[in-house]
Amino acid sequence: MKLVLLTHEREVQRPTNTGSLALSAFPQWCRRIMWSRVAPDRELIALINSHRAAVLFPRPKNLFSSDNLSVENTTEQLYLEHIPDTLIILDATWQEARKMMRQSPYLKAADKFALTEQLDSGFTLRRNQIEGGLCTIECIISLLELKSRHQEAEELKQAFGDFQAG
Repeated sequence: MKLVLLTHEREVQRPTNTGSLALSAFPQWCRRIMWSRVAPDRELIALINSHRAAVLFPRPKNLFSSDNLSVENTTEQLYLEHIPDTLIILDATWQEARKMMRQSPYLKAADKFALTEQLDSGFTLRRNQIEGGLCTIECIISLLELKSRHQEAEELKQAFGDFQAG
């Protein structure tokens, strides 16, 4: 499994960014690309177009049922039932992630993968989280568990706990 953190520009400087935990712990399979609405990364576009990667994003009925928001052209048939070799994670606040999806035709057109297990987030460092929404590191931990990479998941759980404890 490889992960691409597609990071919103504001997220890099936030002390509450959890994606940095995975980047530090596992640079061999986790990397960061900065999101751009007007100049998307060419390698990322090629990866999406090859259908060798999918964007990790909740199914519309799960993410938007309570707030009546939608992301145009995000349809059920684009969701994969298996974890692809490479996952693209929108590393941003939920408000920014929706904006990234809405303003990026290449993301809207990309294959998607959704976590189906409904976990409550343990992320306490940010307010205004959506119900059922996980932070970046919680998503990565869930993906590692799905791939039976329990030792790496445990390492990130420990790092996340230490991160929140300060």
